[in-house]
Amino acid sequence: MRPMRRVILLIIDGLGDRPSQSLKWLTPLQAAEIPNMDLMAAKGLLGMQYPIAPGVPPGSDSGHLSIFGYDLDKEYPGRGVFEALSEGVVGDGVIFRANFSTVREENGKLIVVDRRAGRVEKEDASLLASELKDLYLLNGEVKAKFVHTLEHRGFLILEGEGLSSLVTDVDPHEEGYYVLEPEPIDDKAVKTAEAVREFLLISYRMLKDHEVNRKRIAEGKLPANFILLRGASSPPKLEPFSSRWGFKPAAVAAGPMYKGIARALEFEVFHPPGATGLPDSDFSSKIRKALDLLEEFDFIYVHMKGTDVASHNKDPQQKVRVLERIDLALEPLTDPPEDLLVVITGDHATPCSLGKHSGDPVPVLFYGRGLPRDDSSNFHELDAQVGGLGWFTGSSMMRLILNYSDRALEYGLRPFPRPRGYIPRIEMLNPLKI
Repeated sequence: MRPMRRVILLIIDGLGDRPSQSLKWLTPLQAAEIPNMDLMAAKGLLGMQYPIAPGVPPGSDSGHLSIFGYDLDKEYPGRGVFEALSEGVVGDGVIFRANFSTVREENGKLIVVDRRAGRVEKEDASLLASELKDLYLLNGEVKAKFVHTLEHRGFLILEGEGLSSLVTDVDPHEEGYYVLEPEPIDDKAVKTAEAVREFLLISYRMLKDHEVNRKRIAEGKLPANFILLRGASSPPKLEPFSSRWGFKPAAVAAGPMYKGIARALEFEVFHPPGATGLPDSDFSSKIRKALDLLEEFDFIYVHMKGTDVASHNKDPQQKVRVLERIDLALEPLTDPPEDLLVVITGDHATPCSLGKHSGDPVPVLFYGRGLPRDDSSNFHELDAQVGGLGWFTGSSMMRLILNYSDRALEYGLRPFPRPRGYIPRIEMLNPLKI
């Protein structure tokens, strides 16, 4: 009997794009020299996937959860908790994703100048974060703890009685707009909204004249003078990935949120040497680690972040360079063992022309010995549009992976009392005792 395939799922963050004038109206994937991905495309299957739905811009967290086969309408906990889980922080509070940002005052309001404070350096961000480590709000009823993770990123935890995660973002998600008032979505979140508002005002007063920011201004840099909050969440109760899909999973990632998502789904998480979560990351180190892990695990998720950073910087040339470095790292995957399925895609599109996530589709590549082939010859948006996988949503990704890893069960079989759509491995089932 043919052995079931092991899987390496490579998610290249912000992979999808649109044509750029500076690339002679090619997309970064079309402009890049990526012979290894092109070889796999010529011998594999291509398609296009909408991580959530056509025209819906995913967050990186929601895009990943959809691709991993979770129902966003019922199971999405909010973004903040994934940032906290990346640092091993688990608690009962309300958790927000937080950005150091740059704001300016105008008529008693704050306008967002840069949502990432010029991607503030680690040393400056750490010094500023230490000032916000422990604050008490609402006359001591709520404790606020801010934790810095990477570059401008961090998370805020609010702890106290009577708090709810049903509060709106203060981040307008666009530069040049006012910081938004935190609003309760229902009556249970009134206290949370009040605590958020107090935290924003206190932290702004502490940061705007801080010596770190005075120094940054003197050096011609943007001050990191405000904390933008979004993605309020509570600790998730998500079914482990292994229970849902029957794999023994591991994750290779450096970015905080991606490690957090993996931990929430009970992946074993590995951060190899040289992996930074930035364009300068050692992509070869990640691929080597993934191949090593195949000895123990049968589903390896590998995350590459640098492409998304380049897109947010509106720098298509940098995105091309990052794609070419990723491609060099993928050479060991071009000659896979018979029992390995390689899947390459993105968690969302981030067009360099926009500098933000979009609802555009993302290319997908399935590659392995003995798989069907289509007429595509290169890994980019145009060839993927006519590939043999067709067009689908991210929620179908895991079923396609089960099919092409030779693990899928015929529809209608009921070997295990699980919700419809669950497809267990045969060896996980209980044999009849006689």
